[in-house]
Amino acid sequence: MPSLEETFTTAIAQGKIPGTILMATNKTGSFRYSRAFGPRSLHETEEALKLDALLVFASLTKLITTIAALQLVERGKWTLDDNVFDVLPELERLPILTKMKEGALVLTKRANGITLRHLLTHSSGVGYSMTSTLIQEYHTSIGLSPTAPFPRVVDRFGCPLLFEPGSSWQYGGSVDWVGLGVARIVKTSLEEYCQQNIFGPLRITDTTFWPGRQPKLNARLASMTVRDSNVQDGLGKLLPYSGPSPGGEYVEEFGGQGAYGTLPDFLKILQSLLADDEKLLKKETTAEMFKPQLNCESQKALQETFRSSNRRRFFVGEFPEHVRYDWGLGGLLTMQDVKVNELQWRNKGCMVWSGLPNLFWFLDRKAGLCGVYGTQVLPPGDSGTAEMIAFFDKAIYELYARSKGEHE
Repeated sequence: MPSLEETFTTAIAQGKIPGTILMATNKTGSFRYSRAFGPRSLHETEEALKLDALLVFASLTKLITTIAALQLVERGKWTLDDNVFDVLPELERLPILTKMKEGALVLTKRANGITLRHLLTHSSGVGYSMTSTLIQEYHTSIGLSPTAPFPRVVDRFGCPLLFEPGSSWQYGGSVDWVGLGVARIVKTSLEEYCQQNIFGPLRITDTTFWPGRQPKLNARLASMTVRDSNVQDGLGKLLPYSGPSPGGEYVEEFGGQGAYGTLPDFLKILQSLLADDEKLLKKETTAEMFKPQLNCESQKALQETFRSSNRRRFFVGEFPEHVRYDWGLGGLLTMQDVKVNELQWRNKGCMVWSGLPNLFWFLDRKAGLCGVYGTQVLPPGDSGTAEMIAFFDKAIYELYARSKGEHE
C-alpha cells in the first residue's frame, strides 16, 4: 500500500482533493498520526493548510450534542425513554406526513410518543429537507422554498414527521432538537453548556458555535470548495465555494450541525471516549453509546438505506453493503468484524460518522484506535474525497498494526 504522505500529496497536486487534515491516535496516545496537506484556500494557494485550521464541523456537532444530552441523563435531568414533550412541546404537535398514490399529501395524527433515544438515533421521524422530497413537496404546498433556510430549530425542523416514532429510520434534524432541549433544561445556551462541561474538561479552546465572535479564531477558517460536475475531467474541477456561509442564518445553536472547530479538538473528544477516562461520561454511559439502539423495524430501515447506493450517496465514508449496521448513541455502528484481505479493519462495535463538507471520523474501541479526516468540499459524498477517506481509514489501521508489531 502506498504511504499516506505519497498518496495525499499526489492527490493534492492533481487537483483531486482540496486541502485535507488527517489525524488518528490510540487510547494511550502512544500512537499518533497528524498531517495536513495542501492549501488553506483555493484563492490563496501559497498559504498551507495547518492542523489547527478552523473547519465547519457540520454533523460532527452531533457527537458533541449527544454527549451533552447523556450528561444530563447521568445527572437525572433528562431520561432516554420518556416522552420529551415536557422539554420540547413543539414536537407533540407534529403530525405524520404521507403521500397518497394519487400524489396528494396527507397529514395524520401521531400515535407514538417521542423519546430522547428516538431523537439521538434518528428513529423519531424528523427528517432533512435536503434529502427528503416529501418534505420539499410539503414546504412547496404551504408556500415555502423546498429547502427553506430557517434561522431557528423549531422552524427548520418543525415540519411534519416522516413516520411514526420508533417505526423506521431516517437521518435528519432530530439532534438539533436535542441541542435545543439541552439549552432549555440547563437554562443557558448550548454554547455555554458545552464550553463548561465538554470543552473545558478536555482543554478544548478552538471549538464554538460562534466563530465570528472570535476574530483571531475565525481568521484560521479553511475555505469551502465545491466540485463542478460539469467539468468533464473524470472527477470535476474543484472551485472556490461562493454560496452562503453554512449556518450563517442561525440565530441560535443548532446542535446537529452548527459547530466550528479544529481536528485536534475533535480528536480529544474521540480519545476521551476511547480511553474511557470519565472526563465526559461515566464508563457505563460510554458503554451504552456503543450498544445497538434500534428496534427491528428501525434497524431494517437503516440497513435498507445503507444497501441502496442512491440513498447512501449523501453519507460520507465507506459502508460495505454486506455488513450489518445499527445506530448507537452518537453514530453508526458496525455490527460485525470487517477485514480487507489480511487487514483487520473495522471491528464489531466500531462507531463512525461524518460531516456534510466530507469530514469523517471513526472510533474503534476493540482496536483501541480513533481517527478523523477533515476537509471542506461540497457536495457531501464527493467521489474524489470518498476514495481518499477509504484509503485513510484502512491505512491508519495498517500503520497502527505495524507500530504495535514494532514495539512487541
